[in-house]
Amino acid sequence: MVKSNKKPAERRNEFITISEELFLEKGFENTTVDDIVGRMGVAKGLFYYYFDSKEDLLMTISERLVDEVLSSISAAMEKKGLTAVERFMVLLPANSDISSRSRTLIAYFHKERNRAFHHLMEKRGREFMVPAIEQIIIQGVEEGVFSVKYPRETSVALEAVMSAMTEIFRQNPQPRAPDREAEIALDLMERILGAKPGSLDAIRESFAPACSRRAANCQN
Repeated sequence: MVKSNKKPAERRNEFITISEELFLEKGFENTTVDDIVGRMGVAKGLFYYYFDSKEDLLMTISERLVDEVLSSISAAMEKKGLTAVERFMVLLPANSDISSRSRTLIAYFHKERNRAFHHLMEKRGREFMVPAIEQIIIQGVEEGVFSVKYPRETSVALEAVMSAMTEIFRQNPQPRAPDREAEIALDLMERILGAKPGSLDAIRESFAPACSRRAANCQN
C-alpha cells in the first residue's frame, strides 16, 4: 500500500466524507468499518486512529451537520437590507436543505436507543434558531407586518410548532402533498405572528422546494 502524505486533518475529513456517502447508500446499520476503509484503500487500524468506533464517527458527522445548520442561520441573519419576510425566506430553506441531505442520519437518531442524543442535537439547533426567529419577529413588528406582544416567547412557540409539524409530515405514511404542507405551515406562521392572511405568501417559494425534496426522499 502506497504511503499517503495527507495531513491528519485532511485524512480525518476524508473518513467523514466517505462514511457519509456509504451511510446514504447502504444505511448506517449496514455499513461496516471494513466498507469504509475498503473504499478509501487504507488499513483498518487507521480508522481507529481517528475514531473509537463507528458510533463515534457518526457523532462527529452529526455535530458537523449541526454546525452547518448554525452557519446557515448565522449567514441568513447577517444579510443586509432584507425585510423580515425576506429574512424568513433565507432562513427556512437553508435549514431544510441540510436536514434533507442528512435524512439517513436523522432517521437513525429517531431510533429509540438514540433518542437522548437526537434530543441533544435538536436542543443545540434550537438554541440558535429561537434567537434568530426572535430577531426577525422584532424586525417584522417594527415594519408593521407582524403583531406580537412577546417576541421571545412567540419565537419559542413558533419554533416548537414548526418542528412538531415537520415531525408529523415525516411520520405520515400517506402520499406526500408538498403544496398542502406549505399551506399548513404558512397558515400556522401567520396565526402565530399575527400577520394578515396572505402576507407571508412570498415564503411559499421557500417551503415548496423543501417539501418536494422531502417527498422524494420518502420514496427512496
